[in-house]
Amino acid sequence: MSSSGRKIILKSSEGELFEVDEAVALLSPTMMEADNVISLPKVTSEILEKVIDYCKKHAEAYETDADELQSWDLDFVNHSDSGTLLDLIAAAHDLKIECLVDLACSTIAGHIENKTREEIFEYFGYN
Repeated sequence: MSSSGRKIILKSSEGELFEVDEAVALLSPTMMEADNVISLPKVTSEILEKVIDYCKKHAEAYETDADELQSWDLDFVNHSDSGTLLDLIAAAHDLKIECLVDLACSTIAGHIENKTREEIFEYFGYN
């Protein structure tokens, strides 16, 4: 992936700034339409880093075969707890990264499929 001249700046809820190449921002209409800093007051730096990692990997997808990318995606979400997945969904929704929203939602759906109400409450930390 070559570095583009245009940079998009994202600002986390802690005020940390993240500079993203235009090629990485292509997954997000919100990033592509931005003229200045995109402030994300509900997105922590930790979650924003994960979203950027996801976008970087998908920006490099043309260099990666489909099976490898799918494996990377599964590894990306399967090493996340329910709270992180929910935060990823919210951040991806704010940035309009539909493929990440879909991936995280389907992961949660798979985790709670065929669970009792009590097991679902426990999964989301409502004990």
